[in-house]
Amino acid sequence: MPAKKPDPSAKLSRGKRRFTGHFGRPALTFVVALSMTAVAAGGYGVSAASASATSKLVASHVKSTKPYSLTSTWTAVGDTPHFTAVDYALGRVFVSNLTEGTLSVLNLQGVLIDNIKLGGVVHTVEVDQATGMVYATDIVRGYLDVVNASSYKVVAQIPVAAHLHGLAVSNSLHLAIVTDVAQSKIYLINTVTNHVITTKGIGVGVNPWGVAIDAARKLAYVANTGIDPFAQPSALAVNPKGDSVSVVSLATDKVISTIPVGPHPWNLAITQTGVVYVGVQGGNEVAVIQDGRVASDISVGTSPHGVAYDPVRKMIFVNNSVSNTASVISTRSNTVIQTIPVGSQPQGISVDVLTGDAYVANQATASISVISPN
Repeated sequence: MPAKKPDPSAKLSRGKRRFTGHFGRPALTFVVALSMTAVAAGGYGVSAASASATSKLVASHVKSTKPYSLTSTWTAVGDTPHFTAVDYALGRVFVSNLTEGTLSVLNLQGVLIDNIKLGGVVHTVEVDQATGMVYATDIVRGYLDVVNASSYKVVAQIPVAAHLHGLAVSNSLHLAIVTDVAQSKIYLINTVTNHVITTKGIGVGVNPWGVAIDAARKLAYVANTGIDPFAQPSALAVNPKGDSVSVVSLATDKVISTIPVGPHPWNLAITQTGVVYVGVQGGNEVAVIQDGRVASDISVGTSPHGVAYDPVRKMIFVNNSVSNTASVISTRSNTVIQTIPVGSQPQGISVDVLTGDAYVANQATASISVISPN
């Protein structure tokens, strides 16, 4: 049975997690660790010898501990959870449920707060952290749905195109970008007016799935997968041309380059420095795009799907949908530092930058796996 909705006045009461900022919305705060340099020889009455011993003990502890653990599994979601998105300020996780056409809303203890009915088939979900708006693509009705993260009310349903799939949102650019997997186009939506900017779409590669925005450089990266789930049975095939990432200038709304990455890239994530990590489904790897080319390939599990970035801890999370694992990649070394078993058929993943927790949507087992830093 769904949990009783909490008092709305209690939604912003998570202690030090937030303070009031612009838009009348809580602004984000980050708890910064105390500098270890304060505990030096002679500081705080610590001798040089004991400081050295303490340092070695801490170092030994770090080396013997895995950086992440699977801490809990939530089952208060729909039958087909597909993607997740975290509202950092409110401490809420939004989960898209494909067949139910809903967004499940959970608190950070995994308690179901609400089920928001949208209709159709809800695919990708994203949160604008500054405005508190949640965006979701409806792959059947061709809508971009807009939901208020505090009231759980649907505030807009924007008709865009035929089969909306991937989604990326930029607050600084006041922009949402959606992919049309059947028409091989992307569409740009103004998130202030909720109007489609590029009504005819921008042609990219074949069957685009994921999309990511580099707001600082005014670029969008689109994964051209070459798989159309809405093709007729007689035409349903894997297109060998689905092997690239299109780079779109958001200043001109044109494709400025096409980067080969390997067979059937699905989703992407971008670091603050503009490095792009692409899950390449057919190669069981993550392609690292830097300076307009693939700089390296990182082997992960079978059929990498969802990709998310933690900018605080400099980690990339990748869901391996056939291996039923999540790979954790350090962006400092571009190596897999840990592989974590999760539920069956993990799809989308998102990260709470305040806690470092990652939320994995396990479609086949109708659950959310929570991965936490140790």
